[in-house]
Amino acid sequence: MASLERFSFYSLLLLIIWLPIPLGSNRDWAWAIAEIWIALQSILLILAYRGNLPSEPIKRYKCLLFGLAFFQVWVLFQALPLPWDMLSFFSQKSADIYQLVGAPTGFISLDSRMTLTSLFKGVAYTLFVLNAIFLVNSSQRLKQVVLAIVISGTFQAFYAAMVVLLDMTESPVFGFTEKGIATGSFVYKNHLANYLMMTLCMGLGLIVAQLHTSPSDSRFVFIKRLLEGILSRKMYIRLCLIIMVIALVMTRSRMGNTAFFAATAIGGIIALIFYKNKPRALTALVGSVIAIDTIVVGALFGLDKVKQRLVETSLGAESRDQVVIWSLDIIRDFPFTGTGMASFYTIFPMYSKADIGFYDHAHNDYVQFLVEAGIPATLLLGFVVLYAFWRAFSTIRTRHSKTMKGIALGCIMSIIGMLIHISVDFNLQPMANALTFILILFLANASAVLPAMGELVSPSAQNDTKEVAHV
Repeated sequence: MASLERFSFYSLLLLIIWLPIPLGSNRDWAWAIAEIWIALQSILLILAYRGNLPSEPIKRYKCLLFGLAFFQVWVLFQALPLPWDMLSFFSQKSADIYQLVGAPTGFISLDSRMTLTSLFKGVAYTLFVLNAIFLVNSSQRLKQVVLAIVISGTFQAFYAAMVVLLDMTESPVFGFTEKGIATGSFVYKNHLANYLMMTLCMGLGLIVAQLHTSPSDSRFVFIKRLLEGILSRKMYIRLCLIIMVIALVMTRSRMGNTAFFAATAIGGIIALIFYKNKPRALTALVGSVIAIDTIVVGALFGLDKVKQRLVETSLGAESRDQVVIWSLDIIRDFPFTGTGMASFYTIFPMYSKADIGFYDHAHNDYVQFLVEAGIPATLLLGFVVLYAFWRAFSTIRTRHSKTMKGIALGCIMSIIGMLIHISVDFNLQPMANALTFILILFLANASAVLPAMGELVSPSAQNDTKEVAHV
């Protein structure tokens, strides 16, 4: 059964690369493919373990796994038909709305079918984490997962940049109109920018994991390390980062570029202060990413246009801030239960006070989750994210493994970037972005609990040690 387990792991790697390809998996047919993929992978995993999944690995990730699972239980409750007395107890406003239209039964959700759709996606997210817990059981596999993320980001970046540089007017596959702005296989440029921000941060972490921590005692050793670095796979990853930075700038996403810059700067400062046995080249690496990649490369490929968009940003010309302000009234009316996951586009027109166009999302994921899930459930997810951040932070402070500390630093930067970017956009709505971010939360936890290179936590993977390629 070891071969079946290995097949499941490689299926996981392929899924990571596949997710952004079909329009960011942000269409019903696209996320259905991912859901079926994850379900089949779960079945293979059960067969690989002969139905006897050990409980010890689950205990190490209980905050992430149970946090996601409890949230799905709440989403299920939102979509269940409830007696009027019970519905009035939990959400008087929902009961009033359903009774006003003469509905035979009522739900907490004001769009129960879309909430069920969201539930299926949420169950897939939870199963994905469960699969990762059993499949990513060594430091070698951990690095392979991060490498898969970087490969996926590089492919997206290269494709997006070539479409712009070749002046294509339509996307090659789906025929969407191209306007000289990088979107990759996504439909919305900010979703690509958010995805590249995460993959860039994880690529940085992968490079940090390969930096030397001991000083160069002589000029000969310094030159030798320099040549080894130039000829090593580390330079391939560095080239991937440059390609992704080019595409990120070409998206002209204001907050996408700002989030990456801020995440790199803040993460770099955290590393310089708290990193245990920090590599001597860490400062140079962070400085080069900010100076060379963001400024020099960005200037060649359109950073001035991003700056122009930032300068021209005006609250008077933007209607997104009005959406956020009016959404606060929804939170006030549905503070504990929310209106049901994926119901924003249904409920928002009731609270809109002017004709500002159609908004199916709040363009602020904090507000949208508060609207749809309610305050308690949103705080639960917030705790899951902050706990993952803390575990990654503890890893860079206390662990000796270069691999674990480097990956943890990448996770810290990714989490910081995501928390910044979702304040002005809906980047957790496409499955590609959401599942990649959940994977990063898993990696943050894994960097704290998995043993260092060469050690395995699962007996089922012992036969796999010699066959796993080192990054």
